[in-house]
Amino acid sequence: MNLHPKLRPWWQRLLILPCLTLLLAYKVLHLPTRILPRAVRSIVTHWNYAMFWMLIRSGITRAYIDQPCEFRMPSSCEPQVLVEPEHQLSPDQIRQFYADGFLGPFTAFPREEMRDFRQDLLAIENTRSKTYGFCTPRDRHLEMPRLWDYLQHPAITERLAQLLGPDLLCWRSQIFYKGPQAPAIQFHQASTFMVEDYLDPAIFPPDRQDIFQLTVWVAVDDATPANGCLQFVRGTHDHIRTIKFGGEEGFYNAQFSLEFDRDSSQIVTLPVEAGQFVIFTERCIHGSPANTTDRHRLAFNARVIPTNVPVYTNKEKYRSVYNGGKYELQNWGVAVLRGADHHGLSRTIDIAAQNRKTAPPPRLAA
Repeated sequence: MNLHPKLRPWWQRLLILPCLTLLLAYKVLHLPTRILPRAVRSIVTHWNYAMFWMLIRSGITRAYIDQPCEFRMPSSCEPQVLVEPEHQLSPDQIRQFYADGFLGPFTAFPREEMRDFRQDLLAIENTRSKTYGFCTPRDRHLEMPRLWDYLQHPAITERLAQLLGPDLLCWRSQIFYKGPQAPAIQFHQASTFMVEDYLDPAIFPPDRQDIFQLTVWVAVDDATPANGCLQFVRGTHDHIRTIKFGGEEGFYNAQFSLEFDRDSSQIVTLPVEAGQFVIFTERCIHGSPANTTDRHRLAFNARVIPTNVPVYTNKEKYRSVYNGGKYELQNWGVAVLRGADHHGLSRTIDIAAQNRKTAPPPRLAA
């Protein structure tokens, strides 16, 4: 089942409901899944009872946006690692992150450096990805040494380590070009990124109640309320919400409305200056308003996990319904962002070695 742009007709839903009920019974009885077709096997394996029950009870008009989970507050607000004082988070800051689901902004890069980097990002806009073979803003850190260098900046990695632990992997990145007069990105959230496919998760944490993935979002241009800066709904990382199919709202090509209490006092509009970044958990409901200006707004992000979280589980391809279709994964891999990968649970790429191989030869003096 995909997040389809339009709600299925009633007669199609009537046909699907008995199939879902049968698959739920199959799961309850713990029958063997290896004999099932791949898509059906994925549903039985990865959907939990709440996901089945929500779809069946609603007549396929409502669903969980991602694999359900609830946030378990850690027993301590002390940082998980000790870092240099200029990057140290206080227990109060960590407590604020656990309460709100986001933290920042923090400064990493000079404004002038981002002004120069803007030209690099604009130059690859609408170009073919070397990793995936089609035009996508996703995972360009695998082919842009400068972007990878920025993601490794201690201002970023040392703060992430205090929340996730000392050994970190970057499993995904994205460049965000929000053009003049571009529409809003509606409020959304994610847990294991099953929202992209709804058959298979992208990441497989040992315990979904923990915070097992963080996103760092870096502004290349000043992000303001006028050009569509980030908005967060404070504290909504407490659990995964349901969606109602159809309606006027849209997340890329999927039409749905996220069901949550839209208390304006809890919606935080967060301007971020060029060179600053924000850390947040994707479970915190977030989005961005429309760009009402005649100028673009550029940013990039990285999605980061501890090394004990597997990604894609040796898949050959991964599907993102709203973000470009099928991603062939033979050129993709997680990359060590900080520390070391002592688990080796995912395909890995050594970006530094890869960049050395593709770097132009040094010029000889005349």
